[in-house]
Amino acid sequence: MRVPSWRPAAATLAGTLAVAVLTPATSVAQPAPDRERITTQEWLLVANTVAEQVYVVGADSGQVTGTLSDVKLGTHAGTLQLGGGKVAFMDESKPQLDVVKVNSAGVPRIIAHYPIPNPDGEWERAGWMAADPTHRYVAVGSDFDGSTTQQVTIVDLRTGHSHTAELTVSEVQTPSGLSNEEMEVFLVGHPLRLVVSAGGHLDAYRVSDILAGQSHPKAFARTALSAYPHGPIVSADGTVVGSTVALGHQTVRITKRGFGTSAFSLYPRPSVESYRPAMAPDGTTALGTHAGATEAGTTWDQTPAYLTIGSTRRAGLRTVVLGEGNATRVTPTDDYAAVALTTGSGDKLLLLKRNARTDAYTGGLKSVALEPLENGPVAGEPTTGKATRYLTATPDGDHVFVTRGGEGTITEIDVTGTKPVRTRTITVPSALSNGGYLITIDANQKPYDLVAR
Repeated sequence: MRVPSWRPAAATLAGTLAVAVLTPATSVAQPAPDRERITTQEWLLVANTVAEQVYVVGADSGQVTGTLSDVKLGTHAGTLQLGGGKVAFMDESKPQLDVVKVNSAGVPRIIAHYPIPNPDGEWERAGWMAADPTHRYVAVGSDFDGSTTQQVTIVDLRTGHSHTAELTVSEVQTPSGLSNEEMEVFLVGHPLRLVVSAGGHLDAYRVSDILAGQSHPKAFARTALSAYPHGPIVSADGTVVGSTVALGHQTVRITKRGFGTSAFSLYPRPSVESYRPAMAPDGTTALGTHAGATEAGTTWDQTPAYLTIGSTRRAGLRTVVLGEGNATRVTPTDDYAAVALTTGSGDKLLLLKRNARTDAYTGGLKSVALEPLENGPVAGEPTTGKATRYLTATPDGDHVFVTRGGEGTITEIDVTGTKPVRTRTITVPSALSNGGYLITIDANQKPYDLVAR
């Protein structure tokens, strides 16, 4: 990317260091041979879960080049980048894990699919998915609401073999009584193990045991995890796992025997938990948007929006004040973090430059106005039923794309100059209800995030 010039930071910075199966099933799916020429083209993968459509759009041309119909992409679990123009995601309508390849013409094709056992018809959705550092194995975790019995399906993408294990998680005490947390999943360590958040603790299972057919494996290691995990954090080499929790970030080192030292970092400002963090391309920096803590009755347009940055290498968090309003999930690149912010006086795309010395995205701030949503939230009124946005950036960081929920369009912003510029509106065949879902695919990009986003 051509690095633009940046004006002095307009954000307020603050940092603080912290205290140091249902029924088991087996399925086999053989991936189709992949001899297609690897493309240098960048593509957008756009999903509309309401219409059960997945589109591929040329990032350069802005044209729809292919469609997958009758596919309900699981946006909660998200997508796993596998490299070579391939991604994996849940089709919740089946349910099954799909591996999709986008060829050099931008045409998507399902090259393998792995059914997820659902004998009692109780499948709701995949909670979280993860890959190991080699991206050979994928784990799909269930999200059975209110149940202490969950399931994880592990897939070997090389052999096509998969097996599902039933796991027991614990209830935790919440302000409203005993409840269950969402189960996060990780594939890390040597030898490879499945790590899950299991209600107040992390449990580790041997992947070899599960793939050998054990449907009720025993955890061989356990360590404490704070309440309430809702944002997996994992280093690209699989040596550190963790999560955003109610009061900050917690990370735990992975050892041969199970778990090593744990680190906890408090949010620098009183905050609602950062629910959906993303890993930056350096493979160690975790960053996510979230709301500031407010008094009861504070409307959305008066609520502070923050970006908080942590690391799997060191303790401590840094927080950038974005403004007041609703912030989208963050999209990090090598050079900046992109966030779309809806405010009471207009919407804007914010770009926060990465500080090369600290790896924190606090080096500077610039923005560009976005056209208001036709059905966007109104200041002082509830946001229920109002349109939202989703965004992504090309891997080289030159362009950002932002959806316009309910309108079936995507705004493209060129960020290569000294000031970001809206350059084009891309139209897709459906309305992108609920903001849609959006990622970029580049066959030459090496995957670095081991958790689906």
